[in-house]
Amino acid sequence: MAIGQKMSQTELFSLFAHASNCMHEALDIPAILRASVSSAVSLVDARAGSAGLLVNDKLAFTEHWDGQTWSPMQCGFGAEDGWVGDLIRYRKPFIITEGDAITGFAPEVAPALVDIDQLIAMPIIGKQDDMLACLLVFDKNSGQFDAKDGMLLEQLASMVSVALENGIEQQESSRIEADLEKSVATYRTLVEQIPAITYIATLDRSRILFVSPQVEDILGYCQDDFLANQEMWSEQIHHEDHERVIAEVKQSLKDDLPFHSEYRICAKDGRDIWVKDAAATVRDHDQDLYLQGVVYDITERKQSEKKLLQMAHFDQLTGLANRSLFHDRLDQAVAQAKRHKQKLAVLYLDLDGFKAVNDALGHKAGDLLLAETARRLRDNVREVDTVARMGGDEFTIILNEIDSQKNISLVADKLIGAVSSPYEGIGVALPVTVSIGAAIYPDDSMHKDVLVTAADNAMYHAKNSGKNRCCFHLAKS
Repeated sequence: MAIGQKMSQTELFSLFAHASNCMHEALDIPAILRASVSSAVSLVDARAGSAGLLVNDKLAFTEHWDGQTWSPMQCGFGAEDGWVGDLIRYRKPFIITEGDAITGFAPEVAPALVDIDQLIAMPIIGKQDDMLACLLVFDKNSGQFDAKDGMLLEQLASMVSVALENGIEQQESSRIEADLEKSVATYRTLVEQIPAITYIATLDRSRILFVSPQVEDILGYCQDDFLANQEMWSEQIHHEDHERVIAEVKQSLKDDLPFHSEYRICAKDGRDIWVKDAAATVRDHDQDLYLQGVVYDITERKQSEKKLLQMAHFDQLTGLANRSLFHDRLDQAVAQAKRHKQKLAVLYLDLDGFKAVNDALGHKAGDLLLAETARRLRDNVREVDTVARMGGDEFTIILNEIDSQKNISLVADKLIGAVSSPYEGIGVALPVTVSIGAAIYPDDSMHKDVLVTAADNAMYHAKNSGKNRCCFHLAKS
């Protein structure tokens, strides 16, 4: 093959392709540098070549290539050393064609390079515009080095830069991986007796590196289930919690803060388990390595909280909102109506005939009547509306986002029809109906307490007017 500038374009392309393949197949940095040096020597028909890494502001060389063999060349040059100083300071390629200007290669260091007369120094610049290394080629076999040789080596240097940065990243990844494996082994011996699931994961949780055996006690899955399927953690999060939890993971990573979350995860037997998940980032020399976390089963606590919440805000007999929750919901409804310039209605309902049922059939029948009435009321309003039991046989309803009194009347008629339908176990001799009073925000008042009082007064007007009907507050005047 012709060499140097006598190469055809096809031959040059082949040499560059071969150089690229060799460098990217290399297993370590020295192998990348060897591939780059041998390619550079062939590319410009040089007698020898070498490459040095920039370490602590010094170029360190370990060997050189004469086209046949590799020979040791242990030397290092800093910014104070002639041509090397210019190379490090300016990071620009140059050609030296005067042997006296080429210093530093003592006979005892590189005997084969003592008599060199020409040198091309080519810096290898990284993507952060920092100098990674340099290529040196010595003495052209025929003639003098020129600008075309420099251009060819510059193309090669850009390829070397990519290969070196990839190699450095791979070395760093391998080091981190080794550190992770060591940490996992240490972590395992410390945490396997804790009554909670402990784990190690990558920073974005895309990989679970370790999960403790307690995962089988709590979730029913064995360790291998989670380690074999890296999507399992994400897949088993309850669908109502999934989006929130993933967003919390990303936010904690973005803000560089510990991760804390409570969510439901599906156990192997299909149960939803409430867990508390807390994880922190483990660092080494200011470098984030991985997440280390603990997952506790908090299902019993959540069930207790739910029961307490139910007792505090819901009627135990009917499951409807109680008086306290009704007033909270009304506060929210009034605030929303005011903000969006909308109307709402408060309905106050009282059963007609309840006392007769209670007296004739007993309290158990009365309780069944109240529970069934509550179901009928719920079934005949929208999910956005609130149905509450105020006590005894009195109920209230908040109708949100209403357009007119006509719409309220339509809802009231549905409710009257539903409540007045026969009840199982109660004969026709004990008819049950309902009297309803309605007040409208903001027409009757802009204050919630006044609205409730107005609806209550309208309900008594309905009772006094024959029962089983709806009366509006303004209709009394």
